[in-house]
Amino acid sequence: MSSLSRLFSLLLRMPLAFATACAFTTASAQKYPDHQIELVVPFSPGGSTDAMARLVAPKLSQDMGVPVVVVNKPGAGGAIGTSYVLASADGYRIMTGGNSNLGPILVLGEQANYKIADVAALGMGTTNPLAIVARTGRFADFGAFVQEASLKPQGGLSAASWGPKTPSHFYIALLGQQLKREFLHVPFDGGAKAMLAAMSGQVDIAIVTVATALTNIQAGKLAALAVTSGKRSIDLPSVPTIAELGHAGAEYVSFDGFATSSKLPADRLELLRTGISKVLNDPHYKSGIRKIGAEPAFLSGADYDEFLKKNIKTLAEVAAKTPIKD
Repeated sequence: MSSLSRLFSLLLRMPLAFATACAFTTASAQKYPDHQIELVVPFSPGGSTDAMARLVAPKLSQDMGVPVVVVNKPGAGGAIGTSYVLASADGYRIMTGGNSNLGPILVLGEQANYKIADVAALGMGTTNPLAIVARTGRFADFGAFVQEASLKPQGGLSAASWGPKTPSHFYIALLGQQLKREFLHVPFDGGAKAMLAAMSGQVDIAIVTVATALTNIQAGKLAALAVTSGKRSIDLPSVPTIAELGHAGAEYVSFDGFATSSKLPADRLELLRTGISKVLNDPHYKSGIRKIGAEPAFLSGADYDEFLKKNIKTLAEVAAKTPIKD
């Protein structure tokens, strides 16, 4: 065969080869997932968020058919790990997303280089009711606390949070707005330290999660004046809600769930939402969450999207009325 004939034969075969290659590439691109997914926790190991992620990862791995590996990327109030996830939009990076990295940090416009619009929620997995706690015997009940606050000058009672500009700090501001009183904010590095400060009488009250305070409340070392959820805590059925006490405007819970980049292709987002939904509704997950002191509370991805936006609005309204400073 002459050189010209060979060239002509090659040209005839090229469209078929090109079409075959394109079909293979397209099929490969559509196969998702085909390798490991990172589940990023934007905080250090050991906390309730980390525990939630480690409950979810094995079952999600089973449902998705690929390894789902928990990776801790702490720093800047959760902004570092969150930014890492949002920098990728192929579905191989997802994260825990709740009332820390997707809450106050966005309202205050500090540290975070992302907005809530950059985030696509995959589902809410837990709520963490807050408790207003004090040293046992410090106040007879919530009413006694309110009365003493009304008799003292503004800032006359101190309130501990688990850190500046955290959900507990925002709640102190919200409670003050509802009671028309100001409290001296005393931030600590973590809920356990805030709780111990109240238990020792170093501060008058502390705002911590029920999970953090539960053991000491049950042991009688700490008194729960109220819980901030819409219904009474399963673990503290005798403790009234803040709404029952006449302050429905101070109702609030912390929460946690899962999210990824809003730039993710719709089909991949739907697969992830379906997978997360199966895990969060699994009895094993629910029992595991209760064991770490949180309460299972499912919202679908789309509903969680709306929930996150409403939470940002609530926090912004609180911050507009009371400056949230260190």
